[in-house]
Amino acid sequence: MQSVGFTNADAFALCFFFVSWILHFWMVNLSPWSNKAISARMSLYRHRWMSNMVYRSPKMPDTIIQNSLQYGVIFFASTSILLIGALIAGLGASDQAIELLADLPFAVGTTRTVWEIKVLILTFIFTFAFFKFAWSYRLFNYVIIMIGAAPDETVAKAKQQPETVNLEDYANTVGQLHTLGARHFTIGLNSYFFALAASAWFLGPKFFIASTIWVSLVLYRRAFWSTFGRALASLDDVDAPSKKN
Repeated sequence: MQSVGFTNADAFALCFFFVSWILHFWMVNLSPWSNKAISARMSLYRHRWMSNMVYRSPKMPDTIIQNSLQYGVIFFASTSILLIGALIAGLGASDQAIELLADLPFAVGTTRTVWEIKVLILTFIFTFAFFKFAWSYRLFNYVIIMIGAAPDETVAKAKQQPETVNLEDYANTVGQLHTLGARHFTIGLNSYFFALAASAWFLGPKFFIASTIWVSLVLYRRAFWSTFGRALASLDDVDAPSKKN
């Protein structure tokens, strides 16, 4: 690879980038500390929402809230498609881009092949993000359907049939689906942050490593030590008396 301008520093920076990304996913979703992450705390409120939903009639407020959440998902999915198209189009302007970077005093010189590799890596990241957003959107569609199909006492009375579905079990299942959809959305959103780190690779491997560290620290702070997370943690004490009774 060195014959085409891809140095050992580039290879190390790229490996460091993907290891950091995978480590962040493990820390937030699979590690022993994942229950302290803001996404895990919000999962409790998603389950509480669905537990309230099954006892609420009508359920129109729940569908309105869920629809508003989907707008954000579809926005990022559409943006991903635009970014992928822009990056693919950028492959045709490699020579002009290389000349532009050569004029920057702090940028490292590169070859056309290395430039295209960097663009393809970014394209892969945004493609990955698109699939996550698209699947999240579909899961949220399923959640809306399940909200509409939730047990309703008024419907059961109109049919003169007893409701056979356990409300708490139904709420727990819908809450799990909602949490899964939110997880895919969060993974897609984090991909955007790591794509920003990968963009620094165009300036050189040192900038790539530095931006990867910076993005990782920002995401760790937001996942475990953000102001919003501390506010959620304070609600644990509010719920404590009700849990003891």
